[in-house]
Amino acid sequence: MSKTFDAVANRYDAWFETPEGKKVKELELDLLKEFLEPKKGESLLEVGIGTGLFAEEFRKLGVEVSGVEPSDEMRKVAESRGFFVKKGYGESIPFDDNSFDGVLAMTSLEFSKAPKKFLSEVRRVAKPNGKVVIAVLNLLSLYGVERRIKGLFEKTIFSDAHFYTYRELKNLMNIYLNDVKVNSSVFFPPDPSQFFLCIADDLERFGRKYCKPFGALLVGRGTKIAR
Repeated sequence: MSKTFDAVANRYDAWFETPEGKKVKELELDLLKEFLEPKKGESLLEVGIGTGLFAEEFRKLGVEVSGVEPSDEMRKVAESRGFFVKKGYGESIPFDDNSFDGVLAMTSLEFSKAPKKFLSEVRRVAKPNGKVVIAVLNLLSLYGVERRIKGLFEKTIFSDAHFYTYRELKNLMNIYLNDVKVNSSVFFPPDPSQFFLCIADDLERFGRKYCKPFGALLVGRGTKIAR
């Protein structure tokens, strides 16, 4: 799987410069920030940091961000942005116990063949009472349906991914974390018209309140129980 991401590393960020990508990033970051509640001086580990595109936004807030990334080419881009990144996988995170105030896994759990081990490791490296945020692609969303259909006919980075449902993510996180809360983001369709981009904020407010299981990105938050 890391070789698949090696192949797209140099063009991964480009989509987020399109009108659709900019709006998706803006909405997803808003929910991630709401759940992580980042504070200046806190330490954050991003598991599957990729190119560091999202990590860069947390660094702007004064958060000390480190990363884990299996793709050599993705890791190089993140390191060029000044992040300290170790090569590794979510199932075996190369950091000590109780190391970080917060842990974020942004669209990386989907690619794990051992999701319970992944969650166990994420919990391990969080400090007692630390925040853990897991963001995954949603099976029951318009984006999820499109990606799964494409994956049936051509090889994409999503072909081997496991897309989650709201209940599935919440149940998995409840095994390892306390006070689990799940919401979702991005309720407009893929390849949106200008009309949908113009009403995206209104759709987001409505969707987060009334349609939590159906946004393109499911985001779950929990805390590590202090022992």
